[in-house]
Amino acid sequence: MITRRQFLGLAAATAYSSVLSACGRNTAESAQKQLNIYSWPDYIHEGAIPEFESRYGIKVVYDTVSSNEGLIAKLQAGASNYDIVVPSNYAVTKLRKMKLLQNIQHDRLKNFKNLMARFRNLESSADSNRNFAVPYTFGTTGIAFNSSVIVSPAAYPDSWEAFWDKRFAGRMTLLEDARESLGMALKHRGHSVNCVDANLIHEACNDLKAQKRMVMCYTSDQVITSLSTGDSHLSLAFSGDAQQAARANKSVKYVIPTSGCSMWTDNMCIPAGAPHVEYAHLWIDYILEAKVSAALSNFTLYATPNQAAMEFVDDELKHNPELYPSDGVLAKCEEINDIGSAIFIYDRLWSELKCS
Repeated sequence: MITRRQFLGLAAATAYSSVLSACGRNTAESAQKQLNIYSWPDYIHEGAIPEFESRYGIKVVYDTVSSNEGLIAKLQAGASNYDIVVPSNYAVTKLRKMKLLQNIQHDRLKNFKNLMARFRNLESSADSNRNFAVPYTFGTTGIAFNSSVIVSPAAYPDSWEAFWDKRFAGRMTLLEDARESLGMALKHRGHSVNCVDANLIHEACNDLKAQKRMVMCYTSDQVITSLSTGDSHLSLAFSGDAQQAARANKSVKYVIPTSGCSMWTDNMCIPAGAPHVEYAHLWIDYILEAKVSAALSNFTLYATPNQAAMEFVDDELKHNPELYPSDGVLAKCEEINDIGSAIFIYDRLWSELKCS
C-alpha cells in the first residue's frame, strides 16, 4: 500500500516549480543554520522547503505529529528544539494557557496583511490567540465516501447516521482523534462537538463501541490512501484529505452533513523555548507570501486563509463549496474549542473505546 507521502510526492516535483524561481544555495551557511518544524504529515508542498533553504541558507528539519494531543504532550514534556509547531485553534488555547507558546512579533511579518480579514483581526474573540498563532489552513471534518458502491445519488450519505449504516460495515474508517471521532458521535446525537456533560459524552462513546465492529481502523494518516485505493468506502475525513483522495479516485465524494460538522483552523506558532526565533519569523512570513500560500493550497488541497493568495489558487479549488462552504453551511458548523478539564473525560473514554 502506498503511503501518504508516496501518494502526494508524485505531483510534488512540478507543483511548485512554475511558481517560484530558485536561488543559489549557500551550503556553508546551511550547515550552521537550522529551522525545526513540527507539523502534520504531507502538510507542505515539497517545493517550499528547498526554496526556503535556497533563499535564506537555512536548513529545514520537518518532523510530523499525528494529533493535537500528541503535539501538546510533547511540548508539555519539555521538547525544546522546535521553532515552529502547527496546532489547531483549540490546542493553541491550551498551549497558551500552559505558557508553552511565545508572542509572535507582528512587526516582523510584512505579509501578515495578506490574510483574510476574519483571520487577521487581533481583537477578535477567537483570538487573543492571534498574538500567538498565524493561520496556516482551515477546513471542516465531514464524510468522505466512495460513490461507486452506492446505487443512486439519492442514496448518498448526508448525515452522521452513515457511520451506523450496514452498507459500509467493515469498509469505514474513523479518525485517530478523540475530539473529532467522539465529536462526530455527539453531533449524531444532536449535541455540540464541545459538549462537557460527562453523561452525554459517555452515551456517544457507547454508540461508537456498538459500531466498532464495523470500523476497519482508526487512522488520521492513512485516510487518503484508504479512500483513493477503494479500501475504505466511508471515512470521517478532513476536507483537504477528501479532496486529495478524490484527485486520485474520481468516485470519492465529500459532504458536510445537514446537521453541520466540526470546523478548524491550523496555525503556525513559535514554542516558548524555540532556539531559532528569528528563523521562525522568516518561515511564517515566507508562508504568508501570496504565491507560496497559493502553491501550498493547490498542492495540499486545503483552503487558504490568505486573501492575496486567492488570485493564484486553482479555479477548481476556490470555487469548490466543499473547501469554501457558504455562510449558511458554516452557520451549522462548530469550531472545536478548548473544553478545560472535560478533556480528561474524552481521553478516558477514548482509551476505553480503543481497548474495548
